[in-house]
Amino acid sequence: MSATTWVLIPVKPLATAKTRLAGVLAPAERRALVLAMLDDVLDALAGMSGLAGVALVGGDAELARHLAGRGLRLLAEPEPGLNAALRAARVELAAAGAERLLILPADVPALDRAAVEALLASAGEPAVALVAASADGGTNALLLAPPGLLEPAFGPGSCARYRQAAAALGVAPKLLELPQVALDIDRPADLLALESLAGAPRTRALLRRLDIRARLCPQTGGPPLARQA
Repeated sequence: MSATTWVLIPVKPLATAKTRLAGVLAPAERRALVLAMLDDVLDALAGMSGLAGVALVGGDAELARHLAGRGLRLLAEPEPGLNAALRAARVELAAAGAERLLILPADVPALDRAAVEALLASAGEPAVALVAASADGGTNALLLAPPGLLEPAFGPGSCARYRQAAAALGVAPKLLELPQVALDIDRPADLLALESLAGAPRTRALLRRLDIRARLCPQTGGPPLARQA
């Protein structure tokens, strides 16, 4: 893998993130969860060979403080909206020399090195590799070579649309089955589904402190999220 590869992670404003968890987590707890999940994702990427850098797009001041000193590239969000922000970030990274772009969400805390390596293993140009979100057929990982091969169009059902768009260009998309990437944390049920996967140590530690299982299953209580290797 000789091409210059960047990872791009969009992060929503912390004050409005994870509103579907409002029934079980207070605003400050939701912000803490977003940062814990992001830290798990960044830990999986840390020190990986073959990456030119990791960039995050988002205009949140609290996020900037949290990331200070980590050597990450923080890109401004020139206009609201996930796909608009990704388009602007893609242009900026391509101008900086990116020849391949791996877009990952901040809320896949079970991401591990093996999953990243599987995504990066897609060789050649043009290339498209992707992982579908288990909940709604969205896209939880998208590798593009070159970065401008497909327009950002994330959302429910986007995985199938990306595959169709790639095929229309004569590119055979590589759909990967990676459970540790397919699960994104949006709903209370996702917090329980995380128990079936390994990894995510920072996220698990936070959820144990919050005793999230007792909140989700008040009738039975039960132990906090199981420790995983």
